[in-house]
Amino acid sequence: MKTSLNYRFGQDSTWPGIRLGAIPHSMLWLAFLLLFNSPPFLFAQSQGAATLFEKKCYSCHNIGSGNKKGPDLKGVTTQRSREWLHTFIPSPSAMNRRGDLTAVELFRKFAPEVMPDQTLSPEEIDSILALIEGLSNKNQIFIPAGAKLSRPIAAGDAEAGLRIFRGKTSLSRGGTACITCHDLQGVGLFGGGTLGPSLTAANIKYRDPELIAILQNPNFPTMSSVFVTRPLTDEEIVQLFALLQATRQANPTAAVAPGPVDLKFPLLGFGLLVLGLAGMNRAWKGRLRGVREVLVNEALPRAKSLDRSRP
Repeated sequence: MKTSLNYRFGQDSTWPGIRLGAIPHSMLWLAFLLLFNSPPFLFAQSQGAATLFEKKCYSCHNIGSGNKKGPDLKGVTTQRSREWLHTFIPSPSAMNRRGDLTAVELFRKFAPEVMPDQTLSPEEIDSILALIEGLSNKNQIFIPAGAKLSRPIAAGDAEAGLRIFRGKTSLSRGGTACITCHDLQGVGLFGGGTLGPSLTAANIKYRDPELIAILQNPNFPTMSSVFVTRPLTDEEIVQLFALLQATRQANPTAAVAPGPVDLKFPLLGFGLLVLGLAGMNRAWKGRLRGVREVLVNEALPRAKSLDRSRP
């Protein structure tokens, strides 16, 4: 039996056991509409968009829960045109440089945060916008499905997380130790790095699901480049989350906003430089004394004889 499907409905194309040419066009189109608008199909679409949003957007954006590092996206499809959104999302910095008024205002409002370019296809952008529009119309907030710990926090997890943070315990997949870029209250005498923000208030700034989602899929430019091929394991996420939660309990009033510039390292560096120069001077000041004394002793008689020979 012939089993090919000719998409020019109305000809004598066949499907197994069905002669499509015998079916009116309207019924065929109705069948397709029912198929692709059925609850299972729409649910699968929304789940895919939710996973994409959680992985690519949730680090900086909420839907209905207020601003984070970037604006709350609730109602954005009614505030901006589709064309504008499709241009801005892949290349926000380029639009800001071109002087687009809305882009310039967003960059000014959320400075110093800078939205990175997004490697999303037009279809993926449409699916995310559909998710935002659907939740906005229902007045619902986005709750990440995957932002859950693999197990409950247990005794010793915070200490294990501190060892990971300091680099005493290497990350299983070869990622960089947190202390390289981040500081944390009580992490050590000299603290941590300053390339990224202090994480002392991370568990205050972010809700638990948001923080777990960031640990699972960090979408900040520097972290993304480091961890995209070396993600944290489930166990490491539990232990680091436990550390941040313990830090919140120990510092319940920690400031979310950046504090004053830490001058420990510049002052320490300057002090060591001065000590080093002083030590070099002390060690080297007599290095050529023997040579200089010989040269001076030889030159003095000649200088005296020249003085006596002058009229």
